[in-house]
Amino acid sequence: MIMSLPNDYAAGTTRHAEVPSFTGDLDDTPAGYTDRDALLSHLGRQVLHGSRSRDFASAYITTKDGTRAPRMYRVDSETLGKCEYVQLTNKQYAAVLVVDIDLPGTAGGHPVNLNDEVKEKFSQLITHHLGPAWVGINPVNGKCQAIWLIDPIYADVSGQSPHMALLAAATHTLGQWLGHDSHFAHRFSRSPFYTGDSPTAYRWYRQNHAVRRVGDLLKDLRTMTGQEQYSKPRQQFSSGRELINAVKSRREEAQRFKALSEGVEAELAGELDQYDPELTQGVRVLWIRAGRAARDETAFRHALKTGYRLRQSGQRLTDAAIIDAYERAYGVAQEVGADGRKAELPPMRDRQTMARRVRGYVTTSKSEVHGGSSVSGQVTSAERKALATMGRRGGKKAAERWKNPDSDYAQEMREKLQLANRKRMIQGNSTRGRVLAIYSQTLFETGEGPSARQIATEIGCDRSTVAKHLSALRKSGLIST
Repeated sequence: MIMSLPNDYAAGTTRHAEVPSFTGDLDDTPAGYTDRDALLSHLGRQVLHGSRSRDFASAYITTKDGTRAPRMYRVDSETLGKCEYVQLTNKQYAAVLVVDIDLPGTAGGHPVNLNDEVKEKFSQLITHHLGPAWVGINPVNGKCQAIWLIDPIYADVSGQSPHMALLAAATHTLGQWLGHDSHFAHRFSRSPFYTGDSPTAYRWYRQNHAVRRVGDLLKDLRTMTGQEQYSKPRQQFSSGRELINAVKSRREEAQRFKALSEGVEAELAGELDQYDPELTQGVRVLWIRAGRAARDETAFRHALKTGYRLRQSGQRLTDAAIIDAYERAYGVAQEVGADGRKAELPPMRDRQTMARRVRGYVTTSKSEVHGGSSVSGQVTSAERKALATMGRRGGKKAAERWKNPDSDYAQEMREKLQLANRKRMIQGNSTRGRVLAIYSQTLFETGEGPSARQIATEIGCDRSTVAKHLSALRKSGLIST
């Protein structure tokens, strides 16, 4: 007796003979029960959240207290095989990386039916030992999903962890290179455990059992595709004093640019450009002195103004637009105020840095017009830690100096402290005398003593300070209670 193949596999076999036999170096042997058991073992889960169809609302149940809960299936149950969709990962745990590839091929459900570009890229991955562990193929349109086995990673209740961020980066890099579906939610994916007879169910092919570290996978993929590798920022200062001086100079520079930014925002809020006679070809030129223009400040200010206008109009803040505005303003300032100087435009790298800075000021503006909140990106985390470390070391050094109470350092510090205490005492007695004088004069003229708030307003200090002096004067009997 000759058994007939299911219609979908029969159709796939016929088409397989009609199209070129290149499979992208993928194995064309359908996955079996042993392969599925190995995948379940790697997932390390006792239950999985599944859905029988694309109606994912039915994949949830309503509990007795009225909340929604996922419908879970034991991994050793037959009902899991009836689920065409399953969640292989969740926000706290992941043992696989799933990419949904949206480039259509041909009908059939075999590797040979995949899109030619996808097959070529699978071949490159396999050549570099980066091929997927599982590939599922849509028998209707030749689209597919690919699964890589990874070392399990975890996250907290919110789903946030460095490892999850690394997994997201690896998934995005792989997907972008393979032509992924950008709207794929990475929650429900096609189930490699489906055993039903749906004609649209994916056909799954196990390729290998390799388990990879996410970081190594991402690094090797970037090397293969020629992308820039991530490098951890390193301390770039040779000493603590050099770091402190650099931070001070950055702060001063940021304050100067902030003043420029606030001036530009005030200009834009007034919308006075069309009436301003001081503009030259639409650019407000800043002057160092008569006949000598401040070219860099003029160009930066105009680039900043252009950035704000682009944002107000809903346009993109591109580097090209900001740099063009900078160069144009620099040219106008050079034309009207060169004062014998040659044009000295900064190199393109510095202009790109300037464009990023302008974009940062515009997008983090705290004005009501632009919204947002200010964020500081002046020092790296490594530099911030170095500054904190130097602060702790300074405290330890000071503590060592105080170990000998008779040392010159300790005696000098005590003298400074005694002098400061004497000044504070004199100032306090002076304030107390003024409080007593005002209280006595008001009591003599009106018959009622003034309140602490009235006296504070009179002498220009805090009400709490006046209240303390009044309490001390009452205890000493200088004023009546």
